[in-house]
Order: sequence, then structure tokens, then C-alpha cells
Amino acid sequence: MILKSAQTAKIGKQFKIMRVSLGLSEIQVSEKTYINEDYIKAIESGDYSIFPSKIFALRYFEKYSMFLGINQEFFDIYDADNIIDESANIKKNWIQDFYPQIKIAAALAMLLILTFIFINKWSQPSVSTEMINLPAKNKKEIFEIPSENDQKLIDDALMLANSFVLPQITQTEESMLREFSVSEGVINNLSLRFLKESWVEIYQGNNQLIYKLFKTGESLDISITPPFKIIAGNAGGIVGMYNQNEINFTQAANKLNVSSIEIDNE
Repeated sequence: MILKSAQTAKIGKQFKIMRVSLGLSEIQVSEKTYINEDYIKAIESGDYSIFPSKIFALRYFEKYSMFLGINQEFFDIYDADNIIDESANIKKNWIQDFYPQIKIAAALAMLLILTFIFINKWSQPSVSTEMINLPAKNKKEIFEIPSENDQKLIDDALMLANSFVLPQITQTEESMLREFSVSEGVINNLSLRFLKESWVEIYQGNNQLIYKLFKTGESLDISITPPFKIIAGNAGGIVGMYNQNEINFTQAANKLNVSSIEIDNE
């Protein structure tokens, strides 16, 4: 908030005139009175925003006025009524100062609006007399039945929208699902138990069958034909079995506790 008014500026000017008449600079006054140089400038300019409080400003105002020998009453710029009055004056002065610019801006705005209306009016698509005189049935066909190309675009858009809503199985996913099936009479079961949170990737050839983070207590049981590869993070937290044979993830783990195990046709 700016704490300045026409009255404080007028009083400040008197302080400055008296200081100059005494042949003193702001620095010299500061050295003699121990008043901060910024406070001296604030009093002379009439802007008391720098002072933390009214008491603080009043103290230095009185000290400076006594030094200069000026008998001047402190104008209470901190009073709410004075602030409101000054704000009104500032607003009034601002309007007066910028009135010509405001008039020009308003004229330009009006010109732009009229130009837009003019362009919009003359750019409306024309409707031929033949179309106006068409029977109601033909009018309905013209305005409601899309062309073949438009219909194709609509159908493509609907298919794209459905792809985000309806789950679909692609040809690649179908082939991946078939990889889980086994030939008749052969049982290849893979069972994983997760004692700690771990992530697992299972690949069969170039197909990524599983890529998932498993939480503590979860399990994974699938039937899968070899060869396949298992990559497991936090390997020490996984207990695995394949065809009733234990899979030792800890033994195959590296320094990062990531295990990579390949199961062959054996």
C-alpha cells in the first residue's frame, strides 16, 4: 500500500527546501541526526511506505523537523479516511491524465467490433433460390444425409472411439494366448508365490506374455510350453515351481537382485 498524499508531499517539499537552504546534503543530515538516509528521502518525498508503523514514522518526522527548526504538525497519512481520500484523488488524477488515451482505445475497440460484424455479415454462405424452393423432403435429404465420404469418416471416428472403450484382442494377443495352451497329455505348470513385492516379466520367444508388479501375498499360476524366459526383480522375495521342480531365483540373481532364468525344452 502506498502511503503518500498531496499533503505529505507538500510537507516533504518544505523539509527539502529548508535542508537545501542550510547547505546540507541528505548524507550530512543522516550523519548529524543518525536518521537513516532512506527515511530522510521518504519524509521529503512524502511517501511513508518505507516506515514499518505510524509510531516509527512519527518519531523520525519529529526528530527531522526539530533538526531543521520547522514547526510542522505530522499529517496522519495512516488514518483510514486520509488513505481513502488520497486513493480517490489518485484515481481521479489517473483518469484525467490518461483520458485522451482512453478515448483513443475506446474508438479503436469500437472500430474493431464494427469491422468484425461487417466481415461476418458478408462472409455468410449464400443459399441459392433453387435450394429454398425445394420440397421439404429434398431439403431434409440435403441437410441431414451425409455423403459417402462423410459417412466413412463418421464410421472411422466411431470405430476409433470404440477402441478406447471396448476391450479388443488383437491378432498378436490371440497368438500369445495360444502359447499358454499345451498339447494333450502334457502338463507344464508354472507357479510363483510372492513373499515380497516383486516385478516379473515372462517372454516366450519374442512375445512378452507378462509384465507386472506383484504385491506381497499374491501368486501367479499359469500353464506354459517351453522354452520361455523369466526376468524377476527383487528375486529373493519369489518362490517358484515349474513342473514340480523348484526355481531358485536367488541363486541366479545379480547385484541388483534381478534374476534372469531361461527354461528350455528339457
